[in-house]
Formats: sequence, structure tokens, C-alpha cells
Amino acid sequence: MNTPVTMSLMSIALGMAAGVLAFRVSRARGWRELRWFAIIAFLSAGYAAAHLSSTLPAPVPLLLAASRIQLSVGLVQYWAWMRYAEAYAHASPSRAGRWPEWLTLSVAALSLVPGLAFQETLGHHQFAPWGVTYADGRFTAVGYALIAACTPVVVAVFARFASARRQGIRLAGAQAGAFAAFVLLSLNDAVASTGRIGLPYLLDIGFLLPVGLVAWAASLRFLETAEDLDRLRSRLESLVEERTRALAETQQRLVRAERLASLGQLANGVAHQVSNPASVVTANLRFLAESRSGDAEAREVLGDALAAMQRINDLVRRLADAGRIAAASQPSAEVDVCEVVERAVAEAGPRLPPHVTLDSAVPSGLNVRTRPEVLEQVLQSLLANAAEALPPERPGRIEIRAERRAGGIRLTISDDGVGMLPQVLERAFEPFFTTKPAGQGSGLGLPISRGIIEVHGGALWLESTPERGTTAVLVLPEAAA
Repeated sequence: MNTPVTMSLMSIALGMAAGVLAFRVSRARGWRELRWFAIIAFLSAGYAAAHLSSTLPAPVPLLLAASRIQLSVGLVQYWAWMRYAEAYAHASPSRAGRWPEWLTLSVAALSLVPGLAFQETLGHHQFAPWGVTYADGRFTAVGYALIAACTPVVVAVFARFASARRQGIRLAGAQAGAFAAFVLLSLNDAVASTGRIGLPYLLDIGFLLPVGLVAWAASLRFLETAEDLDRLRSRLESLVEERTRALAETQQRLVRAERLASLGQLANGVAHQVSNPASVVTANLRFLAESRSGDAEAREVLGDALAAMQRINDLVRRLADAGRIAAASQPSAEVDVCEVVERAVAEAGPRLPPHVTLDSAVPSGLNVRTRPEVLEQVLQSLLANAAEALPPERPGRIEIRAERRAGGIRLTISDDGVGMLPQVLERAFEPFFTTKPAGQGSGLGLPISRGIIEVHGGALWLESTPERGTTAVLVLPEAAA
């Protein structure tokens, strides 16, 4: 087995392997252009198979047929290269613009006609370094004309790759280099077939160079795609985690909203059920107190009973207020915090003791999404708590501040009152927990307020130092965000 035969067999194996691999990869989205390169690879294997007989003892008719097949397959390769370049550059030429392709296929078909492209006699030339003698098919004048007619295809392929490079498609230059190597090797074989220069035929084994260049470009593109997919996977994982966390927070807010609404319904129901019989009992006690004016002990007992019923009525009223706030806690509009604070201050200011100074510094343009009356009710409740924490024996001060922070709109209500002990601060948001004397507090203001704020995606907490005062911190997401 001589060197050219070995090279041809290697080219056949390489061409088939590259064709199968390229065809398999071309089925993936974004790699469709490789199906044309698969055709180029299969045609290269066919060209090498036809070239096998050129250095082996074979009948003249077989050698002439092999020469015609080689020329035809080589020309079809030019057509496949043009299709590959079009797909790589994302070009879509019109029907009229495909004339170079039809011309090349027509020339490839004509080259198979006996006696048209090749003479009916063979020539021979030697390549001494390999110690082989090639049997050459001699071109006719028509054969040279047919080959020259395919020059527009070569120009068109280079133009396609140049267009891809101008579009910023990476590695277009490497693809053009692979085609240039194919053209140069084709010219080498054309010159060698004349027998005037002792050159070896290289196009069959020379296909290694174009395959290597295309494989290198494809591997780089594959690595880039893999890196992009890895970044996309990381991004998707981050988005999924973020969306999952947001969904969990939304679900928690919905659960809190349902609980708050249930609490509102319960409070309204209890208030309604207790209010009517309590009113009847109060009226009867007052009637008895007025009718038994002569019995001092009875009047005292009835007075205690009336006071107890008054506390029950106050609790019912507070329950009804809490239920009304809870039932109206769903967000509905974009609200300017400054306007709500002004209304809350205007409503609460006249009810503050004379020794209390109220200072508000809230800039406009800080917007949250809620119902204004609900936020106003929460602020009034917090202002009332701040006022009650101020000792009557000295002047007191309440300050309202608001600002934009990364977490949203932060609103603070601070007082310089008696503050809270740590054990009291821990229980401040427990329902019905209060430090006020019996009959003066329901222990529902802070729990209901926190529930309303959390339903709106915010937070409410207290910061307190004994004998130095307390600060209620209210944070709501900014509407613009």
C-alpha cells in the first residue's frame, strides 16, 4: 500500500466521521448550518474514494471514470461550501441570486459526460519523494472552461464569510481560512493533473486542514455556548430562588390577610352580639339605681355594676373599631405618606394633653400603596400610645419622621416618655396585653396595626429604653418600586 492510498483511506475515514458528527450536531437548535458542512465532509470522503485508483493498476476506463467523478464531486463541494457560508452568515439570497449555485451544479453534471471535460487518453507523472506514479485525466479545453465558469462561486463564498465578519459573527475569519485552504488544494490538484509539474494530489488528505479549522471554530463556539448556558443556568436558579422567596412572602401575606380578616369578622361579630344585651343590662341597672334611692348599699352595688358594664361597652366599641380596621386592610391606591401624616396629626393633635408637643417632619413624594384611612388609623393609634407614655408631671415631646431607604419608606414615631422594660417590650404585640389600668386599654391596637402593615408587605416594631422613651418604626414598600 503506497502513501497516496494510505492518505486516501485516512481521508475517507475522517470525512465519514466528520460528516456523521456534524450531521448529528446540526440537529441541535442554533447549529443548523453544520448540516451543510456534513455534506462537505461526505463529499470529501467520496472524492478520496474516487482518488484511490490513481496510483493503483486499474483499467483505463475505470481511471477515466474516477477522474470524471473526482471533478464532479469537487465541484459539488464548492456548491456545499456556498450553502454552508450562507447559513453561517444568516443570508437568504433570492431565487435569482442563486445562479452561481445552479451554475456549479450544472457544471458538475456536465463533467460526468465522457469526452467532454477529460480526454479519452491518460497521462502519467511521478512524485519522487513518495515513489509513486499518478495516472492523470487530461483536461480538454471545455474542461478548463467548465472549471473557470465556477469562479463566481468562489467569490460568492468569500463574500458570504466577509458579510458574516461585518455582522460581528465570531470566527467568520477562521471559516474563510478553511475555505481558502480548500481552494488552494483544489488548484494544486488541477496543476498536478497537467503533468507538467511533479506535484502530489493533496485535496483528499488536504481536507484535514479545512476540517481542523472548522472543528476548532466549532469547539470555540461550543465552549462559549456552554459558558452562556452555565451563566443562564445560574441566572435561572437565582431567578427561581428569588421568585420562590417572593411567592412564599406573598403567600405569608395572604395568610396574614386572611387571619386579619377573620379577626375583623370575629371582632365585629363579638361586638354585635355583646352590644345589644350589654345595652339592655346597662339600662336595667340604671333603672334599678334610680328606683332604689333609699338603700345606700344597693346604690353602691349598682354603681359598681354600672361601672363594670361601662368597661364592657368600651371594650365592645374598641373591638368594633379593630374589626373595622382589619376588614379594610387590603391595599388599593398609591398614597402620599406626607398627606396621611398631616391628616393623622390634625385629628390627633387636639386630643393631646396641653403638656405634649407634636413635631412632624415628613417630606412629600414618599408614596406607598395602601388605603389612606387604614394607614391614618394606624398612625393615630401609635400617636395615642406615644401620648399615653408621657408622664403628666413634665412636658413631653412626640416626633414623626419619614425617609426613603433601601427597604422602602421608613416612618418613625418617637416619644421621650417612660419607655418599656424588656419583658414588657417582648409582649407589646400580644393580643389583649396592656399595661394600662383595668378598663382603659384593650390590648388590640398594636397587634391589629402590625397585622395591617404586614399585609401590605411592611413591618412594624418598637424600640424602647426605660426612662428615655419609645420609638415605633413603620416600614412600607415604596409604591414606585
